[in-house]
Amino acid sequence: MKGASLRGRHGDPVEELDSSAVVTLLLFEAADCLMALPASEVARLLAPGSQQASDEGGASVAWIDLDEYFSGRRSEGPWLRWDRGERCAWLRVGCVVEVLACAIQALAPMPACFRSEGRGGAVGGAGVRGDDVFLLMDPARLADPRNELST
Repeated sequence: MKGASLRGRHGDPVEELDSSAVVTLLLFEAADCLMALPASEVARLLAPGSQQASDEGGASVAWIDLDEYFSGRRSEGPWLRWDRGERCAWLRVGCVVEVLACAIQALAPMPACFRSEGRGGAVGGAGVRGDDVFLLMDPARLADPRNELST
């Protein structure tokens, strides 16, 4: 008789993480897709409907609605403050799903033909959560001339 395996939060079988490197990702919905970014790069979260002027360090900070950026439809979700070194932006998402520990070796890079074309360039990889695939987003690659977010 085979023993029942441990189940995670979403009923998925829990596999022991090996000694490979693990990254903690913030999983969110935007543009009808599951997306993720490193949780360590999320500095703040603003409730839906909040947008405070921010001129930290004298520089303007980009406000990017990811639903609008990828699909042309505005979102009503929360704003995430993304920070990486000297770069930062406020990213509006549809909703925050969860924080997920993921082995780096389980992430797959996006094929070059998808990364170099238009708005898809902000997506650098993909991963799997249960039956769902999520896109690993790199906000530093956002190239929206309206926001002037430098890469």
